[in-house]
Amino acid sequence: MAWDDAGEKAVLGRTQDDLEKYGDKGTAYLGKVVMSSGERPVLGRKVVCDIAKPHLMLICGKRGGGKCLDGDTEILLEDGSLKKIRELESELKRVVSLNTEYKVESSEKSGFFKRSVSSLFELRLRSGKKIRLTPEHPLLTIHGWVPAEEIGVGGRIATPRKLDFFGNGFLSEAHVKILAYLLAEGHIKRRAVWFTNSDEIIVSDFKLAVSQFDERMTVRKFTHSKYGYRVVNSNPVLQILEVKRENGRYAKGTRFAPQNHLRQWLIELGVYGTDSYTKFIPDILFSLPKPKVALFLNRFFSCDGTIYFDINKKAWQVSVASASERMIRQIQHLLLRFGIVSHLRPKKINLNGKEFHSFELSLQGKNIHQFLLQIGFFGKKEARQAQALNEIRESWNPNVDTIPKEVWDYYRPAAGWAEIGRSMGYKYPKSLRESMRYAPSRQKLLQIARADHNPLMMSLAESDIFWDEISSVTELNGEFEVYDITVPEFHNFVANDIIVHNSYSLGILIEEFAMQPPEIKRRLSVITIDTVGIFWTLKVPNKENPAELAEWGIESRGITARVLVPKGQLAFYKSKGLPVDGSFSLKASELGSEDWLALFKLSLKDAEGVLLTNVVEDLQESMGTYFSLDDLMAAVEADSDFEELTRKALLNRFRAAQGWGLFDKEGSAIKDLAKPGFITVIDVSSYRQSIGMEGTRDIIVGLLGKKLFEERMLFRKEEESRLIAGETRES
Repeated sequence: MAWDDAGEKAVLGRTQDDLEKYGDKGTAYLGKVVMSSGERPVLGRKVVCDIAKPHLMLICGKRGGGKCLDGDTEILLEDGSLKKIRELESELKRVVSLNTEYKVESSEKSGFFKRSVSSLFELRLRSGKKIRLTPEHPLLTIHGWVPAEEIGVGGRIATPRKLDFFGNGFLSEAHVKILAYLLAEGHIKRRAVWFTNSDEIIVSDFKLAVSQFDERMTVRKFTHSKYGYRVVNSNPVLQILEVKRENGRYAKGTRFAPQNHLRQWLIELGVYGTDSYTKFIPDILFSLPKPKVALFLNRFFSCDGTIYFDINKKAWQVSVASASERMIRQIQHLLLRFGIVSHLRPKKINLNGKEFHSFELSLQGKNIHQFLLQIGFFGKKEARQAQALNEIRESWNPNVDTIPKEVWDYYRPAAGWAEIGRSMGYKYPKSLRESMRYAPSRQKLLQIARADHNPLMMSLAESDIFWDEISSVTELNGEFEVYDITVPEFHNFVANDIIVHNSYSLGILIEEFAMQPPEIKRRLSVITIDTVGIFWTLKVPNKENPAELAEWGIESRGITARVLVPKGQLAFYKSKGLPVDGSFSLKASELGSEDWLALFKLSLKDAEGVLLTNVVEDLQESMGTYFSLDDLMAAVEADSDFEELTRKALLNRFRAAQGWGLFDKEGSAIKDLAKPGFITVIDVSSYRQSIGMEGTRDIIVGLLGKKLFEERMLFRKEEESRLIAGETRES
């Protein structure tokens, strides 16, 4: 790094001698040093970067509108705690995200972003979950990551079906029980602490918990209430901590030791003073170990929950209700820790001519079975629980727990429907084809995938994803502070129990290249491999936050760039109305066996993987680097060393690859992609549009990177030869 004479500008990638010789010619403006953060950051010296010499640079930043969430959105951390996204800037704990095998795990958080917007979307799901986000924020569908504004009502998005994350926090069993009892049926708003319940077993348990909490505390029956109990100090000796007297009497400022230690603890938790509409579960509960969380839910449901057999539905029902929306959503989240999916809905109750509003959380099918096994009821309701366990079949599965019907747009059994039907024991095997008319259950897709030996579909069927349905979309207008984070490995995280995409870094240097003088631009070419479909926006001036752009010394304007897309995906981009300037393709023969294995998510443990490796290596030996997908498929069909089912399965994968419109026999040459003086955006975001095709983008990036590297090395050798011969040439 070098500094100019006035010390007002830092130049990255340039020595002090070069700076004195060339000044800031051939540099790109990155921004200004942030001297202090907060609502209004103080900006310091300018920072520019040399782009006239070759460098290896990692530049992270944002360009205009990004993907963001409302500041109150709750983010699950690895220790089970929940934090609002606006509180995560200095948080070091890992967040929870969905990995490439569709399982949830903890992941690193590496970035934090904040900005203001004038509109948000509020999405409500069939399960009752809701989230507020910017319209362009992507959510995971069976088609891949799709902006929220493009999904609409009825669309199904990925949410976690279980969040097995607990902490190592400590509360005694007595503390946990008391908290559950008082949040469910306690009165904790005024000076006294009350509990109301008619179940003698529960009342006895509450009394025992209070005595274990503090032996000085006792529970007394309230004479004016049939089932009301009051927690009091059994030996109310007044203890003075600090005395202030006036005229021989205690005056304001005199401090007494608390007599009701239970009330004091509730005050410390922040829940004392709340009523039935404002109650909430305090933070400490979310970081407890699994058995303590189960105990809390057991006692809470035993008070406010119900279990009964519905004659009309001919099924057992389990539900719980609360007037507090915040608390019932917390209960819904805690159930998800045990893999129990629930449905939340508003409820109206008419009592004595008055209408009361509350919220009901209900369970269905196998979720009831899981609840009774892992959490259950206590007290008189245990008898009905025992009866339910004898009658409920674990295999019961509500029809909402399915894989979206659109999965059949991407998958057909390689062995054929009839063959799979026979292996599954269908009386009329061909009738299995009718499955395409419906959204398959997880179990049915798993059976088909196992019979078809398809690991991707097996992963999808056994995933940690519950495909929830969007029930409403509301646009909100106003002034909103929104936030986002970066998750480097999997690029997503769990927010409000919904899987959302994370923020991405953008190429500031690309914009700066466009502003270079002609004598600099003609010596450079820029290639951007765009995996998320955002760099086409370089052509569009940024209209958001003009004051902020002005403060940072950035002018809003569009940039001339070439946008190239895969040859067979032109229709996709045109249907989206995106500005496309041309197409490109990859040479099929340039993929090695490792590339194809990665692309198809196979390994040498799979029969298909072994066949694929043999075919690719044989063709490379016999035909060099000039063969097509058709040649690969012909070689697969001709290989008699493998079973017909294995050959058909691999052929099915190659046919799918043909549909991507990416590979041909010739392939695009680097000279067609790297144009001196041009910005070329190679947009491969269409391959984010389907589950299981994530690897396609990685292969494209890898192959193009390899081609660029080889071209660079060849260019350097040519330059060295010319220098030896005394020649010069502009790059």
